[in-house]
Amino acid sequence: MGTPFEAEIEVRFRHCDPAGIVFYPRYFEMINDFVEHWFDRGMDLPFHTLHVERHIGTPLASVQCDFSAPSRWHERLRQVLTVRRIGGASFRADVRFEGQDGQLRLAASLTIVTVDLRTMKATPLPDDLRARMQAFVVDDTPASAP
Repeated sequence: MGTPFEAEIEVRFRHCDPAGIVFYPRYFEMINDFVEHWFDRGMDLPFHTLHVERHIGTPLASVQCDFSAPSRWHERLRQVLTVRRIGGASFRADVRFEGQDGQLRLAASLTIVTVDLRTMKATPLPDDLRARMQAFVVDDTPASAP
């Protein structure tokens, strides 16, 4: 059983609406940046290497996101990513953002697929990527799908 990947982000002016709270579409940008950070720092497999050198893309196929409380300009949010399922050409991860007080701000479930960027067709998860993801599987369900 693995452990979640964690990071922190500061809510910037560019993330906020005139009321000084995060404008909800900006959360999706934050989630994408966090996933890229996880690939780079958590799995030591930068997007540049995966996309440019290996021609493997990682588009988001599905996202379910629930917003629990507002986040305000200049707050620091704790970001947590856990892998819930690793399939043949996709994986599912859960992402949480929390305030410094531990209050949940958002919870999202992501399904990310791997595609060959030359054909834009699904391609199996590379073995090295699959192995690196295992460190972040924190569910009781099996890490590999049939």
